[in-house]
Amino acid sequence: MNKLFVAELKKVIYLRSTWVFLVSSAAFGALNTSATAFFLGSEENFGMPGVDTVQGVESVYANAVSSYLFALIIGILIMTSEYKHGTAVATFLVSPKRHRVLLAKIAVGATAGFTVQLISYLVGVFAGFITLSFQENVATPSTSSLLNTLFACLISGFVLGIVGVGLGALIKVQVAAITGAVLWTLLVESLIILFFNDIGKYLPGGAITGVLQIEVGGPPSLDLEFNFLSPGASTLLLLGYAILFSGIAALTTLKKDIE
Repeated sequence: MNKLFVAELKKVIYLRSTWVFLVSSAAFGALNTSATAFFLGSEENFGMPGVDTVQGVESVYANAVSSYLFALIIGILIMTSEYKHGTAVATFLVSPKRHRVLLAKIAVGATAGFTVQLISYLVGVFAGFITLSFQENVATPSTSSLLNTLFACLISGFVLGIVGVGLGALIKVQVAAITGAVLWTLLVESLIILFFNDIGKYLPGGAITGVLQIEVGGPPSLDLEFNFLSPGASTLLLLGYAILFSGIAALTTLKKDIE
């Protein structure tokens, strides 16, 4: 099993698109924290807490979690690249026990998603810090709020990497799977969370926002206007999504013939 994990990990590392999305993820996190810092530090921030308040500064750093879409995309790549490059048959011939290959891909998806979100968090927090350093009267965030955001980043990356593998097993066409994931995450899910919060809080994006309320030794990262699930329930919900999409991957990969 260890050899399969290493083999699948090497496939991801050698994919050029993996590095493209990794850099894009870090840049997206940096852009979100920097833009939020700039906006909240301006006079026209629509009455929102400014960077001279602890709440305002902590909301800047909380945006470091926003790159979770790329953890999902890399999970999709792990599965769909086999079909795009025509290596699926060879992969399952080398290891006829498909469940072992699938478990290895799920483990790599979780590892890759975790790593992507960790790097995005570090880059995002650094970019936010640099942007805030050019402004005056900036409040100091609590260490606990940064830990809250880090926890949300890592759990979301871990889960969405697995979800991406399951989604890639279900929608084998890479472009279609990635396009669908982007549209759902950036448009559909965001609108549902905004206008139908009672439904949106049960979606992955809503659960990730709920995890941001975690209290790792201190107050939550965000004082949320909408009603989300508790951090514990949100974490369990995200893990439930991981199990669900692992099951989807198993049904679509283990039972069907590979063309």
